Amino acid sequence: MAPRIQHARTILPLLATLLAAPLAHAAPPPEASTFLDGGQAVTAERLGAAALDPRGRSLKPVRLRYGSRSFLASIDHTAVVRLDPGGEEALARRGYRLVEPLMPSIGLFLVEDTAGEDGLSIAAHLARPDARTEGVRDAVPNLYVRMERRGAPFTPNDPRFSGQWYFGDESMRMSEAWGITQGDAATTVVVIDSGCDLTHPDLQGKLDPGVDVVDGDDDPSYDPAFSGAEHGTACAGIIGAATNNGVGIAGACPECRLRCVRMLADEATPLSAPIKAFDFALQTGAAVVSNSWGYVEAMPVPAALRDAIDNVFDNGRGGKGAVVVFAAGNDNRKLGDDELNAVRGVLTIGAINQFDDKTFFTNFGASLDLVAPIGTLTTDIVGPGGLDPTDYTLNFGGTSSACPVAAGVAALVASAAPELRSAEIVDLLVETARPAPYATPDAAGHDVVFGHGIVDPVAALTAALGDVEPPVTTPNPPAETEEDAGCACRAGRAGGDTWMAGAFYGALLAGLSLRRRARR
Repeated sequence: MAPRIQHARTILPLLATLLAAPLAHAAPPPEASTFLDGGQAVTAERLGAAALDPRGRSLKPVRLRYGSRSFLASIDHTAVVRLDPGGEEALARRGYRLVEPLMPSIGLFLVEDTAGEDGLSIAAHLARPDARTEGVRDAVPNLYVRMERRGAPFTPNDPRFSGQWYFGDESMRMSEAWGITQGDAATTVVVIDSGCDLTHPDLQGKLDPGVDVVDGDDDPSYDPAFSGAEHGTACAGIIGAATNNGVGIAGACPECRLRCVRMLADEATPLSAPIKAFDFALQTGAAVVSNSWGYVEAMPVPAALRDAIDNVFDNGRGGKGAVVVFAAGNDNRKLGDDELNAVRGVLTIGAINQFDDKTFFTNFGASLDLVAPIGTLTTDIVGPGGLDPTDYTLNFGGTSSACPVAAGVAALVASAAPELRSAEIVDLLVETARPAPYATPDAAGHDVVFGHGIVDPVAALTAALGDVEPPVTTPNPPAETEEDAGCACRAGRAGGDTWMAGAFYGALLAGLSLRRRARR
């Protein structure tokens, strides 16, 4: 009998191992956790140990799974948490500490665990029902995700690109628009980008204090080591370069003020950074926020960032709301309905060329609102550190350059009719858009490539002001020097024919439903 007993002792452990194996295989990986992002369950798998990135930050790689889609990101020791009033005390009882406010007006804070757990663990713990009943509305890891500037280089190959053709009489008719208004110094545009060259002669007199949400200081200067260092300077110049000063180029909103935010970097950017950037726009009363950037991957926008954008859109500018303009991106792909561009408070701008046709790179889809011409000629970093040693470049392009064109026009409208709410300005820009000649719009007037049409500053301003008396004279065009000849906009037609349409556009404005489009 002894041999049979020995055989049984051998077989039973083997059977136990075989029976247990499928169960072990079916269980989730021990390093996987789930958190809720705006009510959507997101599974995150830790892919390795923490390591220092080039900025000395200790980050762990993770894979995020939104249903069947997955994206790579990194996490640190913090989480972005949205609290109800009084939720801070409940958070402290659970062993968490507030690191800094991100957008406290809607309860967004950066939080860490006093016991040293990482941000994914914090978010997973706070996703439990008991935590959500104690004043925690949402919690997501402070996700570090690669961002990209939306400025694919574009070299003009047609002589009509010489100078700022995109502002000319064959395109935006900006000289005619400036006969109506040149903006107002009380109107500020915040440019969230790579930072700006604060010494540029066409910008230095137009800039109010900005902020750096990468290094956490109040210096929004560009980082020379960043591969896209010139990007923010180029965007700022299109929007508000000093005009009629005999130097360089003209800005779309000549009298408007600018504030630069440095947010883009070669390394991954934490979720907390854009939230802080939008809070800066909220706190400084910006009328327009220009964003020529987006995520490298077509990932869903985190709910905390979505809520921050919507808060600026609804409550910025002293309660009237700020117009938040985003570039559509340069991947020649359809935009998803859960991406940044589909956020309710975002006005998405695609790019067209000098023939009013689509560019080969512009993204498209239901969330594309309007298109604008690419602003190829603009300000550059002073000296040899930019794209061109002359301090100006002809090689700016992509939807990055169309976005600030539209942002500048939005600032003109906000200056001309400061009583309008942000949603009213957006609807006005949509309703007065010039039909795109190559569009095939649907019954709602929307085309997936051209949106609702081409931004039309003259029509928008005329509609905003209704039947206001026209100015007696048209302001002088920006002065040209020998060095800058051909770069400034040419003088347009006198304002009289514009104002003949005042009654029509006034009726149009009065009849605007000011509705939010379906996605809004």
